[in-house]
Amino acid sequence: MSNTKAEKMAGLAMEILSDEAMLVVKPIAQLDVLESSADERDLRSVEGFTAQSRRAERLAWRGVLREIAPDAKVEYTPSGAPQLKNSHYTYISVSHCRDAVAVALSCEVCGVDIERLDRNFSRIASRYVSDKEQRLCDEEWWLAAVWCAKETLYKMAGREGIDFLRDTIITGVDTSAKRIECRSVGGEPVTLRYTMPDEEHIICYKL
Repeated sequence: MSNTKAEKMAGLAMEILSDEAMLVVKPIAQLDVLESSADERDLRSVEGFTAQSRRAERLAWRGVLREIAPDAKVEYTPSGAPQLKNSHYTYISVSHCRDAVAVALSCEVCGVDIERLDRNFSRIASRYVSDKEQRLCDEEWWLAAVWCAKETLYKMAGREGIDFLRDTIITGVDTSAKRIECRSVGGEPVTLRYTMPDEEHIICYKL
């Protein structure tokens, strides 16, 4: 990573902390740096990964977890979702894009998704956003926000086979409060928060 890029990405780091939940966002370091700082458990977790990007993503979020909850142990559900043992926090949600990782820990079911705003969401919009949802907001980042919100709802549901267009619904948005109102997979109302920590990323979360 060049000095200019490193300086730019340093502004991405953010934390939201409370007694019951936390959200930590950090840039993904170079793979050799991540591998040199990883412990044996982290390195074992990427033994089956041949792609360097996947190794870096996994090591990045596990490195964040090691910093904020050093005693926590990670196990995986049959669907591949991580879950925590030996931690004050019961639930974990993880997300990454090509250059950043987000880790949410909570005593309640939580979810987080981080996306780059330069991703071409219009190419797949018909698969996840309805006409009604698209009309809720005319900001350029809205398609990214809808995807981000629905990914968060999907992670909170904790099961496979979810249709983003049919099973997850966006009902409203408050851009001043940075809230997105939704109906979850089971139809329950859910309020998600969103933030854009820089000009390149958007994060949706529920802690």
